Amino acid sequence: MLETSAAVVAVITTCYDQEDLVGRTIESVIAQNTAAKVYHVICDDGSTDNSPAVLRDWEARYDHISVVECTNRNCAGAFNAALLNVPADAEYIVLIGGDDWLADNFIEECLLALGDADMVVPAMQRVQYPGHDDGATQMPREKHPTVEQLWEWKTTYAWAVALFRKSALIAAGGFHQATEGDCDWDMWIDLVTRGYKFAYTDKTWFFYRYVETSMNRLKTVEVWDRHRHEMRRHHRRRTLPGPEFS
Repeated sequence: MLETSAAVVAVITTCYDQEDLVGRTIESVIAQNTAAKVYHVICDDGSTDNSPAVLRDWEARYDHISVVECTNRNCAGAFNAALLNVPADAEYIVLIGGDDWLADNFIEECLLALGDADMVVPAMQRVQYPGHDDGATQMPREKHPTVEQLWEWKTTYAWAVALFRKSALIAAGGFHQATEGDCDWDMWIDLVTRGYKFAYTDKTWFFYRYVETSMNRLKTVEVWDRHRHEMRRHHRRRTLPGPEFS
């Protein structure tokens, strides 16, 4: 079992026009009950509201918080920008958007569940999610998918919010920006293709907040099809997803 006191984790958060929400995300990272060393790298993805000033205020108050600002690249590009700024000693990455937050045992339980896997998928609790299991805590319906199952995407195998080995994300080349909000799906395909393993834990969860501007709420069938087409093109070429890592 991993000795968590020796682990170094970087939480990556993307923020776009979430000045009223991102504080809850930051507080949840500060509140982590873990023996691991924790960094928090936050990328402001070209916000048009007061988010940059809010983030800089948090950065000024806490040594473990660092803020990166970039022009709007969507979540894949923002994740890549943050990944490039993760401290060198971080071995593990947690991904979370600026409108969601973590249970206070998230990092510790994910590290304990990791074993010889490369990614840990926790439970999810929906918040303010009308008509769709609001308040329910759930695990993905299926586990340990094959590449063929991931391509079909007929059920849920993993969430975007998870803990990864940093080395696996780097080996995969970061997140493919042309897939935008489906960059996590594209990454799972890449990881499984390369032989990396998923692990799961129902002992912790993240809180998935429903807001009117959520990407999944705004996604149309046309966008979904475009992303799927781009993923197939990308994996056929077997190129690295982002220019930052090429």
